[in-house]
Amino acid sequence: MFSGMGIVRATKFFLGFMFLSGFIGCQSTPSPIIVGDTYTNIQYEYSLTIPRGWTPVEDIPDHLKYFGTMTDADRCSLLLYNEASGGLIAIMNNTNRIAYENYFDISFEQWEKILLRLKGSFEEDLEDIAFKHAIHTENLYTTQQNYFVNQYAYKPEKIYRIETSFKVDEQRAHLNFDSFLFPCRNTRSCETVIILTCLDKDLVQNQSAYREVLFSLRAHDYYE
Repeated sequence: MFSGMGIVRATKFFLGFMFLSGFIGCQSTPSPIIVGDTYTNIQYEYSLTIPRGWTPVEDIPDHLKYFGTMTDADRCSLLLYNEASGGLIAIMNNTNRIAYENYFDISFEQWEKILLRLKGSFEEDLEDIAFKHAIHTENLYTTQQNYFVNQYAYKPEKIYRIETSFKVDEQRAHLNFDSFLFPCRNTRSCETVIILTCLDKDLVQNQSAYREVLFSLRAHDYYE
């Protein structure tokens, strides 16, 4: 069985990395909007498609309670759940004080070091873990070019991806992390991490919905 405190420690490290530049709050921010199958979050300047059969929820289902141990649901701007497939998709966000261009100064080796530290933390705290990752620093430039074409609605590209699974109460749980960095609020940067979690036995039937959410993600910078 996993160590609850261990998971918390490992995930706090992950979130500490994700929110490395400090949080900026918003005052009088409009509530998120759902029109048809499109969810738009004004505060964190993104939109995405809600896959068919998936519903926004406030609480993490009991059979995925390990994710509640790992993550503070209050830090998720959106939780999507599919009762039939048993999958949960979580969206976590942050707005950074630093300009987007500053991320170009982070080398591939630095990204690699940070993710390997996260892997070590998981291996220390979780039972029978499998972990793999991919880093795409070139996508920082692709995202910026997309922003220059149309800052009001553009496609951010992922900066890194993590896939991990581990043993939970005699079953295996699966987590996918896809992290996006993009320009926002004219001179700042935003982070969005999209997470899929489910039991390993349910992974195949949840992958297509997860890919749909990733593909549909759009960023919106309305600041002049």
